[in-house]
This record gives sequence, structure tokens and C-alpha cells, in this order.
Amino acid sequence: MSIRAYVLINTQIGQTQRVAEELKKISEVKKLDIIMGPYDIIVEIEVSNYDEISKLLLEKFQNIPAINHTMTCPVVS
Repeated sequence: MSIRAYVLINTQIGQTQRVAEELKKISEVKKLDIIMGPYDIIVEIEVSNYDEISKLLLEKFQNIPAINHTMTCPVVS
């Protein structure tokens, strides 16, 4: 069974498109939208277990320098 989550991402000014292009290269990212509001990007991720969410964020998302902040919302049903 796979685990899905939504990750809301705030980027540095003027870097949203560049961050989106980097995120699209990550296999666990299943859907990506650039949005308006307090966050700039929302992505849907899919991993095999809850531990993989943390690993993905720490090892891949945090290596993108133009990301200022993320909020992760696991899907519960």
C-alpha cells in the first residue's frame, strides 16, 4: 500500500518556475501545480511508508536551495 501526501512549498521570489522544474525530476512527485497564496507550489507525493516522506523531504526537497519553507499534509483517507 502506498502513502500519499501533499507538500505546500514556499519559494524564493522569482524562483518558483526553477523549483518546479527541479521537483518534476523527483520520481515520487506525482502531480505538481504552481498556485497563488501563501505558498507557491503544491505537489502530491507517493511513497511506500511514512518514514519515506521524511527521507524524501530531507534528502531531495531540502537540497533545492530556492525552497524557503514546506508544509507536509499526509492523506489519511
